[in-house]
Amino acid sequence: MHLILVTSLDGLSRNSAAFALAEESPGTPVVLHDLLDGGVVVRRVHAGDRLIERESMVLEHGCLSCTVRFDLTPTLLRLAAEGTPRAIVGLPPGTTAENAIDGLHTAAPQAFTVDTAALAVRPEDVEDQLWDHHTLFGSGYTAVPEDSRTPGEFLIGEFLFADTVLPTTSELLPDDPALRDRGLQLIGELAPHATVAHLADAADASGPGGGTLKTLGVHDGPAARARSLPGTVLTPAASSESFRTLEHRVTRPLHPDRFRTALGAISEGCCFVRGNVWLAGVDARIAVHGVGPRVSLGNGGPWSAGTRHGEWCRGTHLALTGDDLDEEDIVNLLDACALTDEELHSAPASPLSRSTRGTMYDNTEGAP
Repeated sequence: MHLILVTSLDGLSRNSAAFALAEESPGTPVVLHDLLDGGVVVRRVHAGDRLIERESMVLEHGCLSCTVRFDLTPTLLRLAAEGTPRAIVGLPPGTTAENAIDGLHTAAPQAFTVDTAALAVRPEDVEDQLWDHHTLFGSGYTAVPEDSRTPGEFLIGEFLFADTVLPTTSELLPDDPALRDRGLQLIGELAPHATVAHLADAADASGPGGGTLKTLGVHDGPAARARSLPGTVLTPAASSESFRTLEHRVTRPLHPDRFRTALGAISEGCCFVRGNVWLAGVDARIAVHGVGPRVSLGNGGPWSAGTRHGEWCRGTHLALTGDDLDEEDIVNLLDACALTDEELHSAPASPLSRSTRGTMYDNTEGAP
C-alpha cells in the first residue's frame, strides 16, 4: 500500500493539506489521528467529502508508538485488504514522520511504501514558531506534558526529514502576502532539499493526479535520515531576499572555554544554527544544533576517516541562518576561538567539561 504522510504542528494545517491532496485523487481515503488527554486516541477516516469512520479509544500510553501499533497499522492493513491502493495519512500534530515510518515498518514489514513525507505549515507562522520558547505541550500543540521539545525544534526536525513542504492558508486569519512571502523564503533556507508544493495548484488541476500530486517530492529514506544526523549542514544555493545562511570553517581546533564563551554571541539572533565543532582535547565531533532560543552541544560521534556529507575529516564547520547576520563579527568571533601557534605546540587544552555537554544557551535577543 502506498502512503502519503502529512505531519504538522497543528491540526488545521494538517487537515487542510490532507483534504486538498485527496481532492486530486478521488477514492483515496484520508486517515487522521489525534492524541487527546488521558491517553485517548481519535481516528477519523474520510472518503471524498464524507466521514465514513470515527472511533475513539483509550490506550495505556497515549503516544505515537502505541497509536501506530494498535490503531494506525491495523486500519491501513484493513483498507489495503479491501483493495485500497493508496491512503493519505495525517499524523497527530507534533509527531514526527520518521517515528511513524519506523513504527509502520516494525509492525508490518514490507506492507507499506511511503511515496512522500510532507510537512504542512502556514508560512506566516514559521518564524514565530521557531522562536517560541515554550514546549509543545506548553504551547498547546500536544497533549503530552512530558514532551520537552519546543515547536521550533519539532519544525526543524520535520523540515530536515521531509521530502515535501505543503504551505497552507488559514480560514481564521487574514491573508498577509508580504509575511507569507517572507515565510516561504525562510522555508527555502531551512529546507533547501525539499519540494515546496503549493496546494493552491490543486484548484487548477485538470483531473485526477493533477496539480499538487504531480509536484510532490519523492521519499528517500536513507537520504532523509542522513539529513537529520546531528551536525549535518544543508545550505541553499543562493540566499533569499529576507534571510541568508552564513557558513564558516576553521581548520584549527578551537579552545573549549573560548568557544563556550563566544557561542552565545555567535548564535545571537539566528533562528537556526547547525554544524560540527573541533574542540581541542576532545576526540569526538561536537554537534551544534540551535533553533530559536535554544542552542545545544552534543556528541556527534567520532571523526570519520574521509569526508562525511561534505565535512572535513576534522575541522569546524558551522552554518547560521537569520535575517540580520553580522558576518564580520561572527567570523572574527569564531576565528578567535582557534588555538594559537603557542597553544598548538603546548599541552592540549582540557577536554570539554561536563558543564558544557548538552548546555542550552539563551538565544532570545534579536528574536522577532
